[in-house]
Amino acid sequence: MATNNKNLSAPSRLLPMLSRLNFAFLAVYAAFIIIFDSSNVITRESTYHRWMFEGLLFFVFTVFWVVINKVHSSAVIFTALVGCVVAELALAGFMTYWERGMASTSTLLYLLPIISMALWKSRTFTIAVSLLASAMYMVSSTKYFYDFFNEGYRVQLYGEIFFYSAVFIIFGTMIANLAHASKQK
Repeated sequence: MATNNKNLSAPSRLLPMLSRLNFAFLAVYAAFIIIFDSSNVITRESTYHRWMFEGLLFFVFTVFWVVINKVHSSAVIFTALVGCVVAELALAGFMTYWERGMASTSTLLYLLPIISMALWKSRTFTIAVSLLASAMYMVSSTKYFYDFFNEGYRVQLYGEIFFYSAVFIIFGTMIANLAHASKQK
């Protein structure tokens, strides 16, 4: 494994660490599902959907791990990273919807894809992912709001969307500038 990492480009050297952290996240997410299911906090349907997402993430993260350890093409490695980022964005949107939209406690999950893309050390791609995180939050919160109308106020919905979107973009810009600066050294 160490010999393959020497062939990676400078931004890609951090990706083996990301791969390990992805698997650690899967373990934490599995424990989260087990705890909430065993205490009957979530429905059987929600438990099933979360395990389906766990399996999907396990598949995507395994493909990412294989690619970064066996492939030497930056384009292929970047494509695998984009796959991880898309899966993390999908998880964040899924969790936002299943945890009552704007009332979701999983809003922090939107930072995972931003941080993952920042490891590529590209300001443009990192800010783009923060914009996509804002869009995903907007869509999942609005979808829940209109599927279960009267669980909040419209002004609250738009205030939450504005606030969290701004936080994602500000965080994305800050981390993008830090990642880009470290690339310049």
